[in-house]
Amino acid sequence: APPEVRTLTLTYALAGADCIDVAADPAVIAAAKSGLDAAERIAKADQRSGYRRPWLMVSMSAGEDPHFRKAEFDPAICPKDCPRPCEKICPVEAIEFAADFAGVRRDRCYGCGRCLPVCPWGLIAAHSYPTPIDAVAQQVLSHVDALEIHTHVGEHAAFKDPWQTLQPWVGNLQIISISCPDGEGLINYLKDLQQIMKVPESAPGKDLKASAIALKTKSHHVIWQTDGRP
Repeated sequence: APPEVRTLTLTYALAGADCIDVAADPAVIAAAKSGLDAAERIAKADQRSGYRRPWLMVSMSAGEDPHFRKAEFDPAICPKDCPRPCEKICPVEAIEFAADFAGVRRDRCYGCGRCLPVCPWGLIAAHSYPTPIDAVAQQVLSHVDALEIHTHVGEHAAFKDPWQTLQPWVGNLQIISISCPDGEGLINYLKDLQQIMKVPESAPGKDLKASAIALKTKSHHVIWQTDGRP
């Protein structure tokens, strides 16, 4: 929830984080920036030498990605006598059973997953709802410093078209991070993405097989994240 995002952002900023990654949602970004502002005020008041405001990063997906999920269920099949623990546990009141609406309000749900295990009947599931890249570009990229794009091996078209949409904002970013789970054909896929992004194939002292590779381009760093699992 936004208040928690603000608190965590403030805490990590004061702890010395270099970059903080949040969801590509205007409300979440506003909360994170509020936390960064508060951390900066505290650092100045404490006269902390060497304090540097962390970069703010947002994440989005090119194609399907399990990171971007929302709860979903059919309220019509919920038992009438259910105590509805899902409604009580939701931190943003995204689950409602009102006269004019019943179910999950997708605009509020941010995929925390708290409701899934508490349903006595196992009726709640999490479904992937990738953030449209044009919405990310227009609403949030002008307010952040970095971008993380989640992709999978073989999703060339799903990556190429959105990458073209991002061009007006790419030059203003400090970091672009490409997150791709390991799999057959990974190295060739990353090299194909290099060509799409027109990133140099290698940099001194760097190996494409490393879990994270930073390559310097004219305006930003590109980081390849290949050591995680969905």
